[in-house]
Amino acid sequence: MSAPDYEQYTCNLCGKDSAVVPDFHREGGACQHCGANVRFRALMLALSHHLYGKSIPLSDFSPDQNIKAMGLSDAPHYASKLAALFDYTNFFYHTKPFLDICNIETMDVGSYDLLITSDVYEHVPPPRHIAFVNSYHLLKPGGLLLLTVPYTLLAKTAEHFPHLYQFGFVRDEQGMLLVNRRRDQTIEVYDELTWHGGEGSTLELRVFAEADLLQILADAGFKDITIWREDVPEYGILQSQQGGSFVISAVKDGALEPAPALALAPITQHDPYCENIYPENAKVDHFLIHSPVRISGERSERAIARWHKQQSSGEARVVSKLWHYIKQKLRVIKMKLKS
Repeated sequence: MSAPDYEQYTCNLCGKDSAVVPDFHREGGACQHCGANVRFRALMLALSHHLYGKSIPLSDFSPDQNIKAMGLSDAPHYASKLAALFDYTNFFYHTKPFLDICNIETMDVGSYDLLITSDVYEHVPPPRHIAFVNSYHLLKPGGLLLLTVPYTLLAKTAEHFPHLYQFGFVRDEQGMLLVNRRRDQTIEVYDELTWHGGEGSTLELRVFAEADLLQILADAGFKDITIWREDVPEYGILQSQQGGSFVISAVKDGALEPAPALALAPITQHDPYCENIYPENAKVDHFLIHSPVRISGERSERAIARWHKQQSSGEARVVSKLWHYIKQKLRVIKMKLKS
């Protein structure tokens, strides 16, 4: 993407003027003061329009503790500011406060005015629509979903591992491999994985297509679905030529319930949108899509054997911990009986 034709902009997160830096793209173009990139600035632009009907910097938002908001691994660049403004909780998958968006049984559904999820849903296990349905259920009627994922304008979503079921990772002398046992008990091994945040961090499971996203959102019960694709030079938002991956906002339609196929359900259910994904082994030519490679032969066999060993040792640890817990409980019961 080419650099903007202006030299300075006002960051709409911190409200300070920043010079344009060379790497001006979705994940670049960082503010010289707070470090916010183009994606973060576009997110807060959409939020500003939803709350106030116009674009104002996050630093000028009015505090309102009546707005109950949640984020899913939100970046600290805006999360700390939202926490100071609203009744806001930033949830995480791997650390406290915990939330698995594919399992919201312990959450208060219908209680949030705002849910922000930026570059998260490309990492949730298939079927991918569960995360969107649960987002709908968490929001109040009229609540806002503010969403980004890497996506293309191609006809279909590139689902890297459509049969992901019971899986783990093993490392050999050539790198990290994914070993997956499908529901039909077939075991497959993949190389050339795409990670976000460095190898071994967060695995990319798909690259969405815009049409797929819009269909899932509408079927989940969202209305007023808006794609924020315009450039906003005032705030250093240069994105109209990036070919997808724009901010999407959607409002929960309180008068609707999700389509019957999308009701609350475990993630083991059939994917109702399987026709929206490319066939396995399809060669898709797009700069965003780096498909993993399924391998076979000796390297695959060694990886499967190592994975089986990991599983066995892991199960043994679980049994040992459980037996230790039971013995402790029995010891407490015996002491109570003696007293």
